[in-house]
Amino acid sequence: MQLRPDGTGTVHVNEHASACAAASTARLRAGALARAVAVARTVGRPVRVVLADATGASLLAAHPDGTLRTLPAEGAGAPVDVPPAPCRRCGADQPVAALACGACGTLEPLRVETDPVALLDAATLSRPDEGLLASLPAPRPVPALPTVPDALPDGLPHGLRDGLSPVSVPVLPDGRSPVSVPVLPPEPAAGGAARDAADTSGGHVLVLTVDGGAPVRVPGGASLGRDPVAPTGRTPVRVVGATVSKTHALVDVEPDGTILVTDFSSTNGTHVLLDAPVRLVPHTPVAVPAGTVVLLGEVRCTLGLSA
Repeated sequence: MQLRPDGTGTVHVNEHASACAAASTARLRAGALARAVAVARTVGRPVRVVLADATGASLLAAHPDGTLRTLPAEGAGAPVDVPPAPCRRCGADQPVAALACGACGTLEPLRVETDPVALLDAATLSRPDEGLLASLPAPRPVPALPTVPDALPDGLPHGLRDGLSPVSVPVLPDGRSPVSVPVLPPEPAAGGAARDAADTSGGHVLVLTVDGGAPVRVPGGASLGRDPVAPTGRTPVRVVGATVSKTHALVDVEPDGTILVTDFSSTNGTHVLLDAPVRLVPHTPVAVPAGTVVLLGEVRCTLGLSA
């Protein structure tokens, strides 16, 4: 980790380098060490950290539980104190080990990388150790099979049925049923008054990609599950699978484009894939960036936005 006095720096994980920036050197240091703790948590063991700044270089050990210690030539080393630092979204102080902000729910609240950090996989870590490789999920190929038409759920409110059409995706080899998603039709050059009145996401439209299928646009928020109940303002998105609950998770889009994911007390959990999968606390909204992959049980769903 190279930290500069102007609040910029570079974090290296093996041969993968990420540019970083923060409002102060203290905030930059906290964010860089938070990344080291995240990597330690992923591999399940302490990792060696070389921290270089204007005062020189120091060798540290970052532990999965968030503790940091000096790494002398002999002995256990001394604890390193890293004061809480402001969340990148709301400014509330968070510890270096925080997975999500306790105030606003933002994941990785101390992140300082200027570009989104890629999902931790063999392409991101150029020399992953065997323990890490064993923990990586195998990619699930999606065969080119004919699509199967599916009807809209009977419980879809009449107001959402008007102007919507079902979308079908390929049948998956493990016996899952098709996914039925009510989506918006192509938008006209000028939006209608009814569309404007119903739009609460500031012009941002949620885009879902389920298990490698075609991306589909969903009006407003989404309620995901085998046969989901759709709270007011959300579109029911039927995702049928052995590990998916009846109403599994809710996805909402705020006016500024922030995506909120909420686990709906699902049986097999809703996981957000960061450097390591994070299981969401039921009924606690968590903010995630566009492009985030979530697991509904074992079904992968990528959350995106379109204007």
